[in-house]
Amino acid sequence: MRKFLLLCISSALLSACGSGGAGTAATPDGTKINLDLGPTGAVEAATESGELKGWKQNASFYGAWVDDSGQFQEIRYQGTQTPVDNIPNSGIVTYYGNAVRYDSINSDILLDAKSRIRVDLGRKKVSGEIDMPGFRRNITLHEGHLNGATYSGHASVLGNSGGRYQGGLFGKHYEETAGIVKFENNPDLDTSFGGKRY
Repeated sequence: MRKFLLLCISSALLSACGSGGAGTAATPDGTKINLDLGPTGAVEAATESGELKGWKQNASFYGAWVDDSGQFQEIRYQGTQTPVDNIPNSGIVTYYGNAVRYDSINSDILLDAKSRIRVDLGRKKVSGEIDMPGFRRNITLHEGHLNGATYSGHASVLGNSGGRYQGGLFGKHYEETAGIVKFENNPDLDTSFGGKRY
């Protein structure tokens, strides 16, 4: 049986929920979660055979899903991408937000990592940092390329330089970013990230 979860508590809240532009998340177990309903901020939802946690912004979502056994995880991001014509060709913007990953140490999805993403709109370059809580290794997003509203580059942690990241700019006027970083040689480091422009 497939579940369709709404993140608003009751139909009385629907008028306050507004259209957020994050879309519907379909998890690997077939659950559909309408991310356009509900307020922005931390999202936690039980699914058919797992759990989805992450951060909903006005036009995007980033997070992680894990099955009930903790053996299968998926990191993700999605949203309403910024039209390329709305992205200027000069200036430097910084996005501050969070990062999310499945933590095999505690067998839970971490929501409290911090991200800082810098985008040089003139040079079409992106870089950033993800600060993990406790003794977990921080992630460096080395200078990558911005192509339209999407970007990608190389990532590393102490002792492992095998990561790659990808992401995008979201919202009508590039107000948000979201993306993922993956380490093919150590999936325990795979993390989703995002933030709002300041």
